[in-house]
Amino acid sequence: MDETQGSPDPTLSASLGGGMLQYHSQVDTGPPPSSILGQEWDGLRSLTGDEPSQYEGEADLWSESDVMSLTDEDTGADHGRGRHKPGSDKFSRHEKMRMLALRRHLDGLSEEVATKESIVQTTREELGQCRETVGALETEQDEIYQQMEVSSEGGNTADVYRLESRHHKVCVELGAERELEMNLMERLAAAELDLSRADLERGKFLLAEDELRDKEDRLAAERTGDAATRAVKERKRADQAVKRLKGTERDHFEALKERDRKNRQALSAAKRSQENASKYINETLNKARQKKECGEERARGHMEKRVNTLLNLKTDINTNRENLKAVQARNRHQEQKAREAEEQEMRQLEESGQNVQAVMMQRKKLWQMEEEKRKFHFSQHQKQAALISGILEEEKQMKRRQKMYPQLFLDPKREKALIAAPPKRKPVKMLQRMSLAENNESLEGDGVREDGGDSAPSEELVFVDAAAQESSSSDDGDDLFEGYGSANVREAPGEGKLMEELAQPEFEGLWNKAHQPYQVPKDEDTAYTLKYPSKMEREIMAAALDKQRAGIVRRQVAAGREFKGCPFVSKPGVVHFKDFDVGKPYRKKVVLTNVSYSVNFLKLVDLSEHLKDFVDIEFEPPGQMSAGMSCDMLVSFKPLINEDLGGEIQFMAQTGPFTVPFKCTTKKCDVSVDTDCIDFGVQVIGETLTKRIKLTNKGAKSTCFEFLKITGMKQPTILSAGTSLGRMTTAEETFQPDPALTGEDGRPQTRGRSKQTVKIVEESCTGGDEDTGDEDQQLDDPEETETSEKASEENPEGEESTEGSDTGGAAPVVCFEEEDDINLDGMRLGQVTGGEVAPFSSIKLEIIYQPTIPGRVDVDFELRFTDDDSSNIPIRAYGDAIDVPVWVERRNVDLKICMYDRLYQDAIVINNRATSALRLTMEVCKELRNHLELLPKTAYIQALSQFSVQMKFLPRHTLIEDAPECFDRETGVLEAPMIIRVADQTTPVPFTVHAVVASSDLEFDRPDLDFGFCSIHESVTYTVNLTNKSILPQKYGFVGLPQFVSVQPNDGFGTLLPSETIPVDVIFSAEKAKEYFFELTCRSGINRDFKLSCKAVGVHTPLELSHSVVHFAATALGDSSVASFKVVNSHTDANEFTHPVPRVGKGPVAPVGPTSFEFIVPKGPPISVYPSVGMVKPGMAINVSIKFSPDLVDEDIRQEAARVGTKALEAKARQEYEEELTARKNAPDPTEKNSKKGGKKPKSPAAKVKASQSLQGPKPVVPLKPEDILQGSDEYSAGRSSLLRQFAGRFNSYTIPCFVASGVPGDPGSLPFDANNTLYIHVHCPEVKPSLVVISNQGNNVTDFGEVSIGQRVIKTITIQNISENTLDLKQSVLDCHGPFQVLNATRDLDPDSTHTLVVAFEPAQSEPFYEVLNIKCATSTLGLVLRGQGLDPLVKLSVTDGVLDMGYVLAEEEHTENVKLENSSTFAIDYRITLDSMSKGRGNSQLDIIGQMDHKGSEDLKVGPANYNGRSVFDCVPCQGILEPGKKVDIAVTFRPDHPSDLFADVARVELFGKREGHVIQLRGVAKTKIMYVAGGDEIAPPVESLCVTPPVEEASQTDPLPVLLTFQAFRQDKTTLPAVRELHVGCVRTMAVSQKKNGEFFFDNLNAVTVHGFQVEPIKGMVDAGNTKKVTITWTPPKGHDANQPLNSSVILNLKGDVLERYNILLQSLVVSGER
Repeated sequence: MDETQGSPDPTLSASLGGGMLQYHSQVDTGPPPSSILGQEWDGLRSLTGDEPSQYEGEADLWSESDVMSLTDEDTGADHGRGRHKPGSDKFSRHEKMRMLALRRHLDGLSEEVATKESIVQTTREELGQCRETVGALETEQDEIYQQMEVSSEGGNTADVYRLESRHHKVCVELGAERELEMNLMERLAAAELDLSRADLERGKFLLAEDELRDKEDRLAAERTGDAATRAVKERKRADQAVKRLKGTERDHFEALKERDRKNRQALSAAKRSQENASKYINETLNKARQKKECGEERARGHMEKRVNTLLNLKTDINTNRENLKAVQARNRHQEQKAREAEEQEMRQLEESGQNVQAVMMQRKKLWQMEEEKRKFHFSQHQKQAALISGILEEEKQMKRRQKMYPQLFLDPKREKALIAAPPKRKPVKMLQRMSLAENNESLEGDGVREDGGDSAPSEELVFVDAAAQESSSSDDGDDLFEGYGSANVREAPGEGKLMEELAQPEFEGLWNKAHQPYQVPKDEDTAYTLKYPSKMEREIMAAALDKQRAGIVRRQVAAGREFKGCPFVSKPGVVHFKDFDVGKPYRKKVVLTNVSYSVNFLKLVDLSEHLKDFVDIEFEPPGQMSAGMSCDMLVSFKPLINEDLGGEIQFMAQTGPFTVPFKCTTKKCDVSVDTDCIDFGVQVIGETLTKRIKLTNKGAKSTCFEFLKITGMKQPTILSAGTSLGRMTTAEETFQPDPALTGEDGRPQTRGRSKQTVKIVEESCTGGDEDTGDEDQQLDDPEETETSEKASEENPEGEESTEGSDTGGAAPVVCFEEEDDINLDGMRLGQVTGGEVAPFSSIKLEIIYQPTIPGRVDVDFELRFTDDDSSNIPIRAYGDAIDVPVWVERRNVDLKICMYDRLYQDAIVINNRATSALRLTMEVCKELRNHLELLPKTAYIQALSQFSVQMKFLPRHTLIEDAPECFDRETGVLEAPMIIRVADQTTPVPFTVHAVVASSDLEFDRPDLDFGFCSIHESVTYTVNLTNKSILPQKYGFVGLPQFVSVQPNDGFGTLLPSETIPVDVIFSAEKAKEYFFELTCRSGINRDFKLSCKAVGVHTPLELSHSVVHFAATALGDSSVASFKVVNSHTDANEFTHPVPRVGKGPVAPVGPTSFEFIVPKGPPISVYPSVGMVKPGMAINVSIKFSPDLVDEDIRQEAARVGTKALEAKARQEYEEELTARKNAPDPTEKNSKKGGKKPKSPAAKVKASQSLQGPKPVVPLKPEDILQGSDEYSAGRSSLLRQFAGRFNSYTIPCFVASGVPGDPGSLPFDANNTLYIHVHCPEVKPSLVVISNQGNNVTDFGEVSIGQRVIKTITIQNISENTLDLKQSVLDCHGPFQVLNATRDLDPDSTHTLVVAFEPAQSEPFYEVLNIKCATSTLGLVLRGQGLDPLVKLSVTDGVLDMGYVLAEEEHTENVKLENSSTFAIDYRITLDSMSKGRGNSQLDIIGQMDHKGSEDLKVGPANYNGRSVFDCVPCQGILEPGKKVDIAVTFRPDHPSDLFADVARVELFGKREGHVIQLRGVAKTKIMYVAGGDEIAPPVESLCVTPPVEEASQTDPLPVLLTFQAFRQDKTTLPAVRELHVGCVRTMAVSQKKNGEFFFDNLNAVTVHGFQVEPIKGMVDAGNTKKVTITWTPPKGHDANQPLNSSVILNLKGDVLERYNILLQSLVVSGER
């Protein structure tokens, strides 16, 4: 392999430092470091191909001139060399590419180092920020811990809980920051490692960079020198161009003078021609007039015949109508009879008890079956007829093709006549029989068979003359072995016998067929006795044996002469196996003849050593042989290698040793031509002469050849053979040059520029002067040898040929019948320019000489072969061309395009180069004499002068009928051959008149236009197609248009190209309500008019639109645009004489009044109209808005999602496959472990490779279906995002109808409108790619905060990205200031492909859904972000009823606990906190609240009672805060702990949700006593507050006075009846925790008699009260008799309570009578 092509530059490899390894020396260690430049190296290689644009962007290294220097200068100078020569100053092309690749690699390394440094710097900054955050959090943690210690020492439980929660949060944040710090440290270490590696990698190339810089400087200097050299060359070329320009101008001036002279001469000739032609004009006119009269006469006769025919037809129709009525009546009668018969049959079947329906159905099916059978037979007959017609048509086509191309079809008569028959010889019968007998005996003795089995005694040899044998057809599929020379030795195909046939003798004699060889008669009775040799015979045999064993060579002397030389002669002299095939066995019989003077012996000694593996010899020593006797030896040869072999077979004779040469040769090519020099002699210009040479292949190997023209010719085309029906085919495939010129099947490739006819030429040649009796014979192929058909071509008239009698098979050669351009020398190749030459065959090659320029030519040709052993054959051709005396300047007179019935003239100039005058006769073909004329018809041209002939062409419409051979009806092309005959010149002067005759018609696709009903406020466009029927461009214009009609485009004027059809828009704008009828006139450029009838109805609608067309601005996907227009009702008066009134045409006038309208938007367009239904009063207008909201189509999104998803699955499958493949390669082999333990051999590498190859590639992926993609899924979002980024924009126009009706509108869709009064608004909607997209939340623009409790704050982020190419200045809309949504960060400028995250908070204040749109605006579009959320009122249930929790009575210094259940009935977690009003900050600073409470006795307002003296809270709630999960409950323990007795202990517990909202308020109450017995239920006699001073406890001894309790009674008097008043007292006993205290108590009243007199009754008087319970005491007052109702009654009674001590209460009873109802 070439070093410069397969390996990098060694100088460059050495300059890259120690890390660079040379590729050609370190192949096994992996790719060199220079292979890092793989991509650059591939890009550089593309410079030599078709991709130079990859390096146009390197402005610092290369420019366009550099690329040109690479492709232009270095290609020829240093192509293929990859190194810079030390002695040269210029860089090679390969080295420049290496320099460019190295510079790119160095730049990439520098960029990589800069990137790594940026990553390290960024990571360090992040680590510093993280450490600062950790320090701040640690400081905050210490401060919180100190505050917790202070609060715990002060006993502030609420602060302790709050600080613990804050401390936990800080600890969590600190842990996260420390974890982030560890990650950043790891990232920093990895980044620094990458940076070090990048620096190390860049350091390896420092020396290479310095050397590259020097080379670049040298290269720049080299470019400067090249530029200077090019500038000098360009100046020289400019000077030469100026000189050429001056010469051209001088020649042009002389040509103008010559043209003026010729024009003057032509004008004089034209005048003379016109004078001569004037006499023919009258004759022509008379002929035309007579022809016209004849035509009119024929037309009148034809019309009379048609009239008579129609009258006869009418009579026949009347007659047939009566016959048809009769036939129909007969058919109806027959149908009636058939129905009656069927009914009768059905009745009979029914009477017989059969199933009538089944029988009739069976008959119907039988009838259908017969009908189908009949149809099937009919269709079969039709198909057969069609098939036969197709076959007949194909036969006709083949006959036509055979007539057109007879040389391509096999003609037995012609080919039989060309076959040279072999000389007839009579067979020598005697020799035939002798040979047969000898062969039979030898074969029987040796037992030779193909399979090495038993002998075949019936075999016989047949010698067949090759010239008389015909090969069997190749279609039989026979595998043949072809002999050499004039004889073939082969086995008979049927019996496998060896047959031999000799030439016939000239006389009959002993060789008569009737003669039979003598056979020894068999005598069964003869007795045979054994004769033992005598003593002398035994002695002679022993002596002979001793001599033989001793190997003594005796001299042979006969008649005094000693024999010298080889004692035996072999036939053949050399055992030669020629043209063998590997793997096929061969046999050859060798006859050894004793040519010594006397008896001799023969012994086989040995065979050459290198032949023993391929050659097997079967030889039986014949013993003593007399002089002239022969013996046979059978040599078997089975080749295993395709090489030439040589050696010898060694024998020992009595006179000495001798050898028989042995030779084996492979198949070879032996190509030659019959002549290498061709002389065409003298040839007249324009005539064609063809000569042939014969290319012969005498070898047994085929080869492809290429026939090239070396002198002044382009590269030839190698052609291939192909056959088809009729031995002709067409080739339309493009040839790709191949070094071997052959394809995969060994056949040459084909290249064609157009459809070309392929010929197959098959020729054969006779064999050489080889020995016909010693040819090889195949053992494995029992079939006959194939010989090719003989074919030859007839010699054209008068052409020379070097044909000979050729036999044998020839390979088919492709010949292209293509009209090539004749070269200047006039010589070109024939039809066969390449192909394959088969073994022992020949091919005729043609060289055609058709001179166009006089003079002698000498052209070189060359035959090239694909066989390496065959050398090229040069061929030289000579010729001498002379010119003709008369010639025409224009051989092709092109009249371009002509139209019918128009006269065209042209002049034909004839030149005479002879020295004498000649007579000319102009001939026009008979078919065109009525259309074309040459004047004059006969003329004389003077010596060395010119003559001008006038040609007149007037095409008529009868040209198609007059000249069908010259005129093509379909294309209109006229090719008229003209001849100018010259006296005393056999070759006429031909020229051809070309013209394209076309019509000048313009045609509309419809005869008339109906615009229908047209509103006066709008225009109606009707598109009509205008077609130019001519093949010439025609100008057209619509003239005389009315004012209300316009034609577009270009106002109805333009040019139509040939056969072009253009749409013409006819725009009709009605001026008023009426009916219109008018015509449009289209006039062509030749003043032909074409009419188009039109009609329309004008409509004046009751309503008008302020705008009929709405142009939206370019709207991005996801954005919306709004436009507005007005619907106006200007119909206020129905008087049609003062102003135009709404009406349809001439119909009734629309009523004056309210008019309704309704816009119907079609389905699909993203357009909405509001209001879509409305009513307009007379003289009023309504504003209507139309909104355009473009978006992607759901079906497109699903398809794109399916494509993206499938691609992702394929990538995943490929990755899994690579991972599994890597795992299998890296997995340890279990056999290796076994081999180490048990000593077994490990698996071979092939087994490992086989195991790794068990994977068949990535798993197949089932592509996603678009219908399976769910809206809102990840795939759907990915598809939408992909389409948004790929969107290129589009423009759509929509038409929205507006239906109008009088009166008040009803429901949408039920408007009783008139279609003629419909208005239309056209909407133009351009859609563009959005500049901003949402990439968070799966690309969804809607951000749903979900259900959020009132007072709770939820924060979400929205990430947007700039997908445009410009930097965007973002602005956002203002949200509702009092709404729940709030943007927490500001927007900024967004670079392309950059992202920005918006932080949005949602904090509802009410229990209702919220919806708001945040618009992010930029210069091109607006991105609407929908914010929505649901505010919920947290549902927290409290087990306390009426909001009051009474803790009851306890003893001072003791405590009592009650549990309160708090249940979360919401669907979200709730953060709750319980606060006490007594712990609030404002209570201790103001005593006004306490004083204010004194003025509201009995008020139900929440109250806060006195506090403990020790400063601790009277009431406590545990836990006071927490998080309540949905549906969960929590028990709140409320503890009442007084330190002194009081009846006014109270507090307010507030349940705050989320730290802001107050969910529940609980009134806490409790009473503290010093004794276990107490009384409750009396009226208040003291203020409900304690004194501000601390009262000392009362000693027990001083408590002798009873404690007062006031009860007030009010008895109601009603209807002279007084109702008693009832009051209740509750006597209770406190449950105490003291062990020494009594657990129950008792009570009793004293002095009840004193109060009984006053009407008071007490029940019960005494009783027992258990601990923790109360006893109800009812006191009833009934006014006694004689009581003064106007005076109150006062009394008292003593209540004694006995518990741990005895207590006395003075119950003060105060009663009065009150009038009225209770």
